[in-house]
Amino acid sequence: MRQPLSGVRVLDLSIWRPGPYATSLLCRLGADVLKVEPPGGDPMRHYKELFDAVSIGKRSIVLDLKDDADRARALELATEADVLVEGFRPGVMARLGLGEPSVRAVNHDIVYCSVSGYG
Repeated sequence: MRQPLSGVRVLDLSIWRPGPYATSLLCRLGADVLKVEPPGGDPMRHYKELFDAVSIGKRSIVLDLKDDADRARALELATEADVLVEGFRPGVMARLGLGEPSVRAVNHDIVYCSVSGYG
């Protein structure tokens, strides 16, 4: 049976609950989700059951978004994505060079989603 989001590629730059939960729903609907984790892993890994629940079916990669080469790799991954989900405080992605204008410069069709579950 074909899943509704089969073939949709999601770049997940979120940590903690709201973004990972949202992307887990996309994954369950058939999207290919690539989770970007910071060096040392997503801090939510300390809560194994919760992390496992929102990470099942996702692929993952470690990138240090403060590193020029890793930031360039993130932009490269964005060129191949249909959706980008991030959950940083306002302004953080822009300071990292990964704000919506920067991402749209390499992929104008991307759905850029900023998730905030607590503010």
